[in-house]
Amino acid sequence: MAVTLEDVGRQCGVSRSTVSRVINDSPLVNQRTKDMVLKVIKEMRYSPNFIARSLTKNRTETLAVTLPDIVGGVFPEIIAGMDEVASRHGYHVLVVFLGGARPHSATVEKLIRNRRVDAVVTVASTLSDQQVVALSEWNMPMVCVAQKSPLAIIPSVLFDNMGGAISATSHLIAQGRRHLIHLRGAQGNYDADERCRGFRVALEQAGLPVDASREFAGEFSRDGGARAVSRALEQGIEFDGLFAANDEMAIGAMEALIRHGKSVPQDVAVVGFDDVDLAHFIGLSTVKVPHRELGRAATRFALDLIEGKTVSESEVLSTEFIQRASSTPGRQLNLLQS
Repeated sequence: MAVTLEDVGRQCGVSRSTVSRVINDSPLVNQRTKDMVLKVIKEMRYSPNFIARSLTKNRTETLAVTLPDIVGGVFPEIIAGMDEVASRHGYHVLVVFLGGARPHSATVEKLIRNRRVDAVVTVASTLSDQQVVALSEWNMPMVCVAQKSPLAIIPSVLFDNMGGAISATSHLIAQGRRHLIHLRGAQGNYDADERCRGFRVALEQAGLPVDASREFAGEFSRDGGARAVSRALEQGIEFDGLFAANDEMAIGAMEALIRHGKSVPQDVAVVGFDDVDLAHFIGLSTVKVPHRELGRAATRFALDLIEGKTVSESEVLSTEFIQRASSTPGRQLNLLQS
């Protein structure tokens, strides 16, 4: 026989409504009682009837998150952060891939129109500003992650791209590197534009020239980073430091440098951005981004919007520069070429 709210309440010595409030994370229940009820729920293996609850509330208790087709090193962390908060509130996370030639806004609009989800979280410009504005007309709670929202009513969860890029570039300059190049992401991508801006600001602060011809599109990919470095070398551009707008490009860049007979970091010091798992293993200096916290913050925003609460326009998370072998002469780089 299935365990009921009444069963849990009797075991705890509290009412059915108190157990219900605990499950819904109500602030009306003190922490000691919450802990006791949650412990008993676990011991009795009580499972809330989310289907019945969603029908009562006229909600699906599902959040949609839009991502590119290929899930890179940072996206699983964002999803994990979302799921961590969502599951505590009885919600599920539905991942929607929006890559290639697929009609992005039409895919999401169908979910919204059919009320298959209660909120949409769009990550890393998978939806353009115009698409976000159009979808907002359906009165569905929306949150932008790593993308500045085009509307004040749609909150953004961002991290300090420019500050991170300044710290990365300034580190290269402090290492005595004076001839830098930058591998950037696509024009119009919020992260790419902000990191490029930070690169330029750091050069200006150090009294070094800003030259757009020393900025190369690397497509945020490992192969793109390798191709960008090869182009720079083929054009005869001299450089002793390289700041890549993400770790994937930085890794591809290092592989290309080694293939061209360059030593990292002796000939060229390299810094990336994101701090993916592989960065620690190979010794890549990089900017650490709190991707899991991005997911948590976005979900908190989404749940508040679903409840009709007023939220701030944005939340900006800090980044941290991590120095490793790729920019520090004397340290051992552990780069395995494929």
